[in-house]
Amino acid sequence: MTVRDGLIVSLPGQGDPLWMRVADGVAVQSGTGANWLAECGLTALPAGTIVMLVAPAALVTLHWASYPELPPRQGRAAARLAALASGIVPADQLFAVADRNEDPARPHIIAVAARSDMQHWLLWAQHHGLDPDIIVPAPLLLPEPAEGFSRGVAGGDPVLRGVDIALPADVAMPELIGDAPVHDVSAAQVTAAAIAALADPPIDMRQGDFAKRVRRPVDKQALGRILLWSGLILLASLLIALVSVAREHMTASRVDAESLALARQVVPGTDDLAQAEAEMDRKLAERGAGAYAFTAPVAGLLSAVQAEPGVSLTALSRDADGMIRATLAAAKADEINRVLLALQTAGFTITATPSQDPGGRTLADITVRS
Repeated sequence: MTVRDGLIVSLPGQGDPLWMRVADGVAVQSGTGANWLAECGLTALPAGTIVMLVAPAALVTLHWASYPELPPRQGRAAARLAALASGIVPADQLFAVADRNEDPARPHIIAVAARSDMQHWLLWAQHHGLDPDIIVPAPLLLPEPAEGFSRGVAGGDPVLRGVDIALPADVAMPELIGDAPVHDVSAAQVTAAAIAALADPPIDMRQGDFAKRVRRPVDKQALGRILLWSGLILLASLLIALVSVAREHMTASRVDAESLALARQVVPGTDDLAQAEAEMDRKLAERGAGAYAFTAPVAGLLSAVQAEPGVSLTALSRDADGMIRATLAAAKADEINRVLLALQTAGFTITATPSQDPGGRTLADITVRS
C-alpha cells in the first residue's frame, strides 16, 4: 500500500528536527527545522496526510522477548510487563508498546519510553500544528540483519541494530560488537524504510494512553434516522396523552350528567351542577342539616370556650333539626356572658337559660344554630 501524502518528522538527540514530505510513495521535499509548510509552498497539509514522528534512539529502549508457549496476544502482554519491570525507574513513569507480531516463534519487539518524553514529543508536535498518526523509534528504520549488526543514520542520529538489540551507535561498546560483521545501511535504504513505515510501521507508539483521538465524521443518514424516530416517539407520546385526556373528559362529562340527573330528583328544573349544589345546601340549611349544620356551630362554641379559661363545657348534644345544645359552667356569670357574646359576634343564633349547681357555680343551658 502506497501513502498518497505523508510527512515524516525526525527528532534527533541534538539539533533541529528533520522533515521529509512524501507524495505517492516518493520523497519529494526535505529539510531541517519546523518551517516545512513554507518551504513546500503550502499553507496547510493536504487532507488525509499521514504524519509520522521518528523518536530519537537515545530516548527509546527496545527489548526482544520470546514466549513461544503463549498465544501471540498473551505473549505481547507478557513481553510488555517484563520490559516495564526491567526499567531502572518505577513502571508507572514508563510507557511500553509491543509490535504486531503474530508468530509465536518470533520474538516480540517492545519499545519503552518515559511518559514525560512521550508527552513532550506530542506537545512539541501540537505546538507546530501537527497531530502525529504514527510514532516510530528511529532504530527500527534500519533493516534487521541476518547476522551481526546494521549501521546507519536514522532520525538524524547514527544507530546500530543487531538481531536482538538496537541502540545509538555512539554508545555501542567495542566489546559488544566484537568480531561480528557490521553492514552499513545507505541513506536511501533508511529513507525507503521510513516511507514504507507510513503504511506499515514496525511499531506504532501511539497506543494506549497516547493513542490518537479520531473524530468520527457525522453520519447524516444515521442522524436523520435518529431525528425521525425521536419525532415519531414524541408524536406517539402526544397522541397517547391526548387520548387519555379525551377519555378523562368523557368520563367526567358522563359523571356530571349522572350527578345532574340525580340532583334533578331533589331540585327539579336545575340545569347546572353548581346551581343544584347551592340549592340543595340551602334546603339542608333550612332543615338544620347539611355539611356545616353540626361542625360549624360546634367549632364556634369550642373556640369561644377555649378563649375563657374559667368556663367549662359539661354537656353537648345535637337535636334532630340540627340545633346544638350545650351546658356551660363557670365561677362567674360574666365569664359565660363573654362566651355567649363571642358566639353572637361570630354570627350564630343562641339562647341561654341560667341556673346554679349545688356547689354554687353558675350554669347556662344554651342552644346554638347557624
